[in-house]
Amino acid sequence: MTKLQILILLILLPISAFAHGVEVLVSFFYDLLTFVALTVFIALIKWKSAGKTLLGIILIVSTLIAIISTSGIPYDANRRGIELIMCGVPLVSVLSVYFIFRRKFRLKKAD
Repeated sequence: MTKLQILILLILLPISAFAHGVEVLVSFFYDLLTFVALTVFIALIKWKSAGKTLLGIILIVSTLIAIISTSGIPYDANRRGIELIMCGVPLVSVLSVYFIFRRKFRLKKAD
């Protein structure tokens, strides 16, 4: 097997758990997609490194806050709320900090 085939197999392996009724993986995929999308967003914006570091720290801290705040909630009864909190808190916090500080950390164009 090539490395690409092994990678694809490892990525698709958790999907087989859906046949057993494990719906927690849906939330995991939402969280992973949100985290990866925000990480790519932070990497692609044209900001100074201090601003990108600030956004990265905000992303990590807000994700940890979302995890801690939802850790004691029963999953089955509150699945949609947990998914909204886990995806919404990092998204709102990173984008709000981006829009607040977008002029301060923007790279100046060299003419």
